[in-house]
Amino acid sequence: MTKEARQELRELWAERVQDFLTSGLSQRAWCREQGLRPNQLGYWLRKLEAETKPAQSGRWVRLDSVGHSGSGVVLRIGTVVLEIQRGFDQEVLVDVIRSLIGIC
Repeated sequence: MTKEARQELRELWAERVQDFLTSGLSQRAWCREQGLRPNQLGYWLRKLEAETKPAQSGRWVRLDSVGHSGSGVVLRIGTVVLEIQRGFDQEVLVDVIRSLIGIC
């Protein structure tokens, strides 16, 4: 499929998705009216939503407790304790959090 054909298909489905979203119908009912398969609509709903959402760099982790120390914040995530003092280096904190996300 050419780049132009892919773009036309994307535009067609963007219009269809907008029509569905404003229809007030369920996916199944809207697809029945349009002569389309619900799995096609579901695919394009997810694809177009992913294009408009900001990319996520990680996932959320559960915080068991959050405490305050005299000069900063202490986070306990599972067995990991992270103490952040006032005047911390933000780049170092970002690196530490990325590492924790990778192992939690």
